[in-house]
Amino acid sequence: MITAALLVVAFCVLTSVTLAPLAGRLVQRARPSTVVPLLAVGSLINAAALGLLLTLLGLAVAGRLPEIATAAGWSTSRLETALPVPAVIGALAGATAAVLLARTLLRAGTILVLLVRSDRLSRQLRAGGSPIIFVDTDRAQADAYTLAGTKGCVVISRQLFDALGPREQQMLTGHELSHLRRRHHLYVHAVDLAAAANPALRRVADAVRLGVERWADEDAAAMMAGDRTSAATALATTALARAALRRGETPGTRRRRPVVPVLGVASSHVTQRAQALLAPTPERSALAAWVAVLLLAMCAAALASAMQIHDGFEHAELLRRIISR
Repeated sequence: MITAALLVVAFCVLTSVTLAPLAGRLVQRARPSTVVPLLAVGSLINAAALGLLLTLLGLAVAGRLPEIATAAGWSTSRLETALPVPAVIGALAGATAAVLLARTLLRAGTILVLLVRSDRLSRQLRAGGSPIIFVDTDRAQADAYTLAGTKGCVVISRQLFDALGPREQQMLTGHELSHLRRRHHLYVHAVDLAAAANPALRRVADAVRLGVERWADEDAAAMMAGDRTSAATALATTALARAALRRGETPGTRRRRPVVPVLGVASSHVTQRAQALLAPTPERSALAAWVAVLLLAMCAAALASAMQIHDGFEHAELLRRIISR
């Protein structure tokens, strides 16, 4: 049983290590609307499975301590027989699980604070009106981005919007409204949380950030009558206009960092995204199906192993009850 559990832990780690390089390829080759949810949900499942198994292995050793065994109602001798986890392995597993849990809770708290700030700010800006808010800014702050929230809003600098032509304006608004409508920030935060629980998923988190931008690009291109070439040109032009305006920043001026999480049309991976728009519309990918099968297999293996370990705890508790009678 324990050997099988350790093999499943290795399987979880191997899955996350395998998923990291595949995520970038998936985002570029497959439909972002399929890949982003797959990677986000798969990352959460992987992190949860790894954390659960590490916790159970650590508990199998910690449960042999008289204080813990008495509190839980376990027979220490039977627990050691049913779950013969080496003390060193159990201690390492428990310590690792504790560190990963602390990282996850810290990241979850940070995300919660950011979302509360973002929701409050979007409510103030929107005030029950249009989801698109135009603001007057200096050249250094010329930008367009989406604020997450219960309703959220799209914030566009007049400086940037006025510097664009009709096609670029259509691309910009279509892209940001896609972020707002699809709730893309939830996918980004989900995979960030998974990466905190399993650091091997960090590259997957980066791929998901690119994926939500690709998804919004595809939605914007569809709003432009499916003219992907015009959409790619508009994206590149918008990025250049944004950069040109920001170059007008006064030397020595510090650029303010946003205090809330935002998703912006021209803030990242513009070259890759433009190239993807110039390529044919992404179709269903066999690679995405293979990744889904891998994640399902990992989930089934982790669940089966967790149930076996749980049965060991139950057996130890049952024997304790019989002895106490």
